Amino acid sequence: MLAVPARAAEPVVLSSARWQAVYDPERGGSLLALAVERGGEWVDLVPDARRPENGMRPASWLMLPYSNRIRNGRFMFGGQTYQLSNAGNHAIHGDVRRRPWEVVERGPDRLTMRFDSAAHADFNWPWPIEAVVDIRLDGDALVQSLALRNRGTTPMPAGFGWHPYYRKWLSRDGEPVELSFSATGVHPDADADGLPDGPVAPLPADLDFATPRLLGDRRLDTCFAGFGGRATIAWPESRVRLRYECSPNVTHLVCFTPTDRPVMAIEPAANANDGVNLLAAGQRDHGVIVVAPGERVEATFRTVVETD
Repeated sequence: MLAVPARAAEPVVLSSARWQAVYDPERGGSLLALAVERGGEWVDLVPDARRPENGMRPASWLMLPYSNRIRNGRFMFGGQTYQLSNAGNHAIHGDVRRRPWEVVERGPDRLTMRFDSAAHADFNWPWPIEAVVDIRLDGDALVQSLALRNRGTTPMPAGFGWHPYYRKWLSRDGEPVELSFSATGVHPDADADGLPDGPVAPLPADLDFATPRLLGDRRLDTCFAGFGGRATIAWPESRVRLRYECSPNVTHLVCFTPTDRPVMAIEPAANANDGVNLLAAGQRDHGVIVVAPGERVEATFRTVVETD
């Protein structure tokens, strides 16, 4: 594998017999395009952010050092109150997705990138961090591994998540999509602001995806607790199925299926939305991982493709 000590200005293309993926280290290591092989042809799974007609920025990225939102960008930890910027938008999706990453290694089917917050004076987190992400195409699997290190001098509350952003329809408008996964509860969100407004509630029947359910035209913006680390997304008409296989510290799944555009995000994560405030309130199922100075947390997210 070729060592690349400096940042790569151009997107990095990875390819194998089963996958084609394009990543942009200059924009948070975001995934610009992803396709899978099916019967001799390539099927786009994500909206290609390189195509102007799609009218979108990259929307598949890594969320660090926390996943999803922190209410008003404010939380208490270790007896101290912290205020993040971007409070009006609830300090969303961490602070690495739009910053440049250093390419450490690259090859035809593998990419390793590193992020050091010390290079960014305006980094929006009270603790300095270092993160390394390794991406590889391994047969039928797209494997994403991360390591997050606390480079500060005090314990740090940490979380992470992936934000895969798929095309809802692969072959035709309105084609059926099935989703299945196990969870033990749901974080209630009565005011629909993407933030928990009470303790984890039992899973209602209409949000139980233990057996495959059609998504249809329903809107979801839901954070599930007690995620079992396995999920399946299937497009039966397109003969494409994706299976998630996550490490045990990935305990939440956020499902976002808007009705105003044909996309969906099925997001495996460690912490719940607003997890740091759930931790401060003494609630269960927050998913926050406390990382000691100098220590690091690791996780893996495998996406396995099956085609008929």
